[in-house]
Amino acid sequence: MKKSDEKKIPAWKKLVLTLESIVVVIYVVMTVLFVWFKQDRNGFITYFSANPIVRMYLNKTTKADYEEKVQDMDYDKDKVVVNEGLSENMETYRNIALFGIDSRGSEFDDSAHSDTIIVLSINNKTKEVRMASIYRDTMLKIIDDDGDVSYTKCNAAFFKGGPECAVNMLNTNLDLDITDYVVVNFNGLANIIDALGGIEVNLTPEEQFYVNGYLTETRLITGMDAPDLTTNGENVHLSGLQATAYCRIRYVAFYDDDGTVYNNDMGRTARQRSVIKKLVEKAKGAGAAQMISIAKTIFNYNTEDEKVIGTSLSFNEVLDLIPYLLEFSLSGSEGFPFTCDTPTINGASMVVAEGLSYNVTKLHEYLFDEKNYEPSYTVEEVSDYLETYTGVPTVKLPEDRKDEKNGYSGYSDEDEYNEE
Repeated sequence: MKKSDEKKIPAWKKLVLTLESIVVVIYVVMTVLFVWFKQDRNGFITYFSANPIVRMYLNKTTKADYEEKVQDMDYDKDKVVVNEGLSENMETYRNIALFGIDSRGSEFDDSAHSDTIIVLSINNKTKEVRMASIYRDTMLKIIDDDGDVSYTKCNAAFFKGGPECAVNMLNTNLDLDITDYVVVNFNGLANIIDALGGIEVNLTPEEQFYVNGYLTETRLITGMDAPDLTTNGENVHLSGLQATAYCRIRYVAFYDDDGTVYNNDMGRTARQRSVIKKLVEKAKGAGAAQMISIAKTIFNYNTEDEKVIGTSLSFNEVLDLIPYLLEFSLSGSEGFPFTCDTPTINGASMVVAEGLSYNVTKLHEYLFDEKNYEPSYTVEEVSDYLETYTGVPTVKLPEDRKDEKNGYSGYSDEDEYNEE
């Protein structure tokens, strides 16, 4: 048979066959990716977050929104100070400051106190993460933008000089090397929790009472709504606003999963760390729809006049952190100072470390596994001043005190920093 006699395939049929082949290939590839995603979701996301083509696309489509809605472009890392003589062991860790502010209405600026202060320490080798809450009423040294020095409640640092001042307060008093921070207000916390479908907590009758009490004010602050709780017990579901109110409780005991009992403001910070742990676990198992919902909350697509979260971290730094966020294990959660007294100074109830140097040594042992850490000269100076000024001496932590942590009420009628 001659070639001219062969049956010719019309061009349109060739096109159809080609398209069918492409569809089959796409189907096979998508099936493989789907199976990969289901088998190793975190590995899938980690791979694509590091892929240069994906990152280039995200930088082109999302970076501008991130810089406008989330990143603090005015944050000046050149203003961040670190004490001399810090241990080289700290180079293994990435330390980030987390601040929660009680912003009322729609403002999101430096005119608020950071009533939640958490040091998040990431081990770059093991991906272990440890959290330490700094009690908001802890008396520490603060240097504001004008160079004025004050010894007062540490939650005033954000008010006195914004995030740079708050970060410097942590570095100066605790021998840390923090350069970055994240800050969230009530609206941001509530919306992020809602985007993840809420959380479940073990709730005592006393905690139920206070959640409902705090909901009254929290509704006014956020403009959001949630019903009062009608039940207590194990695995009580909390919406975002209810969980935010739960984080504010400080008048009744908190019973941690490990059996530790935390009272008063130590209970509040322990609740906050517990909520963060639950959010992390939910986020690690979140689906695409939930992650998009969280992104919309963070990028503020739904509102035009309110910012709910801010950070010094650049867009690409956040992408770099994704593998850690997905793979890390939360291996520790503590409050600082470990030992303290609660004298009234100038009409306000203060938390004073029973030896700041000693407590900083214990903090470095907890965060960085560093035994017998020797605090810097700067910390020793602050420690000596606090002991002389307040009369609170160094008292070491009993090694057998593991079942209960009694705190302070954190309340004084003359305390201008307390919201209640």
